Amino acid sequence: MTSEYTIRECTTIEDFAGCINLQRVVWQFEDLDVTPVRGFVVARNSGGFTYGAFDAHDQMVGFAHALPAFTPEQKPYYYSQMMAVLSHLRNTGIGARLKLAQRDHALRTGIPLITWTFDPLQSRNAYLNIIKLGGVVRTYKINFYGHASSSTLHRGLDTDRLFVEWWVNSQHVADAVAGKRRTDAPVASVEVPRDIEAIKHRNMQEAQNWQAQIRAGFQKYLSEGLYCAGFETDADGGHSRYLFYKDEHQEEKESARG
Repeated sequence: MTSEYTIRECTTIEDFAGCINLQRVVWQFEDLDVTPVRGFVVARNSGGFTYGAFDAHDQMVGFAHALPAFTPEQKPYYYSQMMAVLSHLRNTGIGARLKLAQRDHALRTGIPLITWTFDPLQSRNAYLNIIKLGGVVRTYKINFYGHASSSTLHRGLDTDRLFVEWWVNSQHVADAVAGKRRTDAPVASVEVPRDIEAIKHRNMQEAQNWQAQIRAGFQKYLSEGLYCAGFETDADGGHSRYLFYKDEHQEEKESARG
């Protein structure tokens, strides 16, 4: 399926117009929340980049957009602001290919770190970010975007977000991309429902309870010096779990050596 689609860097106004369309379709954003064409143009001319996935008719079916950024210590990294894939093409590998294109870009430009956020309630995203890509989580932000989003996907819940650290040149990431899974036992875990959208449609209070439970778990374990570097799904269709380990900052050490 993924071989039917081409991944390439977006460089034209027409490419960026496709990104505008996908923001409306995938997130159901109103114009107030849509990043405009000028935002993509400015980013591209300021060290950022956008990769798109295109079908055989050169129609965009997904994109990933990144901005240049600096840590408080003035070390450069990329902030992956957005990634969207048309709903009927999710679970086809397009999202992973877009992220790997970002990794290749970072390796070529000598930038060791890409970060981005995702909703901790979204187990599909957690599996991609943590297991398939090798991202790790050390930061949990409560209601990061507030309640101003026009997306129907954000209604009824706080916009809590996990911050992914993707140390693109680390052995941990190389192993994850190659399909190798860590075998050491986690020291803690936090459950997450397999399908939060079904719960939201059935009972918003139940979804809010899940958010509060996951928030409390992450806050507890991160405050104890652990970090999230694993994710486990239930083979029988039950709840999934975030897995926590002792944080020895291994990714940074490996990246610095690389």
